[in-house]
Amino acid sequence: MIELEWLRLYRVQLALRTPFRSAESVQRKKDTYLIQLEASDGATGWSEISAQTDPSYWPETVATCLEIIEHHLVAQLRRGFASAYEIHDALVAVKGNQMARASIEMAFFDLAARTTGVGLWYLLGAAPERTHVPAGVSLSLNENVADLIADLTASRAAGYRHVKIKIAPHHDTILAALTDYQDPSGHRIMDTLVLDANASYASTNRGDLASVDNLGVALLEQPLGEHDFVGHAELARHLRTPIGLDESIAGVDDVMTALQLGMRPTINLKPSRVGGYVESLRIIERCQREGLHLRIGGMLETGIGRAHNLALASHAAFDRVGDLAASDHYFAKDITPAFALEPDGTIARPDGTGLGVVPDSAWLAEVPCREIRIRY
Repeated sequence: MIELEWLRLYRVQLALRTPFRSAESVQRKKDTYLIQLEASDGATGWSEISAQTDPSYWPETVATCLEIIEHHLVAQLRRGFASAYEIHDALVAVKGNQMARASIEMAFFDLAARTTGVGLWYLLGAAPERTHVPAGVSLSLNENVADLIADLTASRAAGYRHVKIKIAPHHDTILAALTDYQDPSGHRIMDTLVLDANASYASTNRGDLASVDNLGVALLEQPLGEHDFVGHAELARHLRTPIGLDESIAGVDDVMTALQLGMRPTINLKPSRVGGYVESLRIIERCQREGLHLRIGGMLETGIGRAHNLALASHAAFDRVGDLAASDHYFAKDITPAFALEPDGTIARPDGTGLGVVPDSAWLAEVPCREIRIRY
């Protein structure tokens, strides 16, 4: 039985090496909070709030997550939990607010794994032999075609297994540049490219996506709005390019909706976006049963969030390269030991119990911390 004593919030402000732009926003730094749960025996678990500071990608923000955690979720923690899975049932009493719930649930999973002396990946049913996860990198939306091509070439040279490129309506020069792109190695690369529209197109823009279909890329991710399942299903019937869903997937029910409409989408699974690991495992089970492709997503996480994603992405169900880049691609200095890109285009899953990493102690001593007593 695990009884929680404290929840601590550590402020994180990490400047990005370069601004990261998508169809809906520009991020210049990672501004969030780490979550530390401490049990009555002193054991701890870590996670982070993955939300952005604005609601352009997802309805939740860092500020709303803090409000929900302090005023609603902490009250659900004032009892003992026999397993990591039990905490999910307590937290779903708070409707919606998946990223706020995930920040606590995922920290509890880390705590439970450390308490039982196993790696988090083991608790998630991941593959013991999958010690290294194929790495992919996401490139910012860039109107400067020369810079975009330079970034693409550098990513290929670094060894990334795939590259995701952000696109948006009225940026036809990006698609034109990709049509003419010649990889210096002479290898075909279109089947290693993912184009991510971040829900920026409308169903009436179907003609604008015809040029995407001619490229032969591996995946077109979330072209339409997050609630437009019918539009995505219709689009999938007209395009040869496989369609992926990201923002549309808030839980396993959304996967079922897509299936019932005749889609066979590749699912971009971000555990924080679906409320944590329990719902993530339900989505994994459904994807395996239906034969759907699965890839891990990213939210420009710190080393703590990256370690969580690596643990989940080492599950055998993830058969497509996800958005897992090396730490130094985004940050000059992270708050954990850096995750490096291996020569074979993979990133090592952390060893040890739980996440296998903790925040740097010197960094923790310097940043603001807010403590919330759970047990009274």
